[in-house]
Amino acid sequence: MFSGPPPDAYASCRPDRARTPSAARDWCLVAAGFLLAFGLTSAVAVQILLTGHIDLPEWAVRYLPGMKAGFVVAAAALLLAHRWLGYSARELGLAARPRRSFPYGAAGAAAVAYLGMWIGFEVMRLFPSPGFAPDGRTGAGEQLVANLHGALVEEALLLALPMAVMTRLRWSWQAQLAVLTVLRVPFHLYYGYGALALCVIWMAGYVLVYRRTRLVWPFMLAHFVYNSAHADYLPPALRLLLGLAFWIGGVATLVRIVRFVRAAQ
Repeated sequence: MFSGPPPDAYASCRPDRARTPSAARDWCLVAAGFLLAFGLTSAVAVQILLTGHIDLPEWAVRYLPGMKAGFVVAAAALLLAHRWLGYSARELGLAARPRRSFPYGAAGAAAVAYLGMWIGFEVMRLFPSPGFAPDGRTGAGEQLVANLHGALVEEALLLALPMAVMTRLRWSWQAQLAVLTVLRVPFHLYYGYGALALCVIWMAGYVLVYRRTRLVWPFMLAHFVYNSAHADYLPPALRLLLGLAFWIGGVATLVRIVRFVRAAQ
């Protein structure tokens, strides 16, 4: 009597996500995370760029997700990436240690990420801006929430998640840089067209470090420290010392990287 092939005979017919990733689903998750967390802020930034002021319709302000919803969106996106798409914690940059050795470890990675961000913003200041000035200055508590959002939500949704997708697809560093820049530019356009230069330089530093470390928290730390240098919840002296320490650390780490590269040639 015919009993059929053994149970594992069909194993080769089943898709292996490690070898044949479903790029459509992966990119849909990246796009959904961006639109939910940064759609409204991108619309605001574009309007400031084009008109110099904010005049969104009431329904947009009332119903589109605001900044605080981004924390939930980021957590949900990472959970879906893990449970639905099969990404491991290490693939999502959530491992405890770097994938490969890096000069001065995670601290060196955070310092180089900070330096790239700092250089990007300094170059951006060379370009004309729309000249938009918000009404009044937000309180220290609101600044803290905004800076935590920048550090946690931006780096989870716009660095860790897309880099996990592109690494699985084995995209080149040039493609990774292009995608990260495209994701970061829209909601920074309120700075003017210099936002493109800002994000290219900023993301170049990120790609340089992230491809080697595969750790997202040093980038979150660097982003938070940079933003905190302009906030009111830290004493001015502490803000200056933190920025200076990360800047010097970034330069020292880059010097060591250059020495390693020369020694390897």
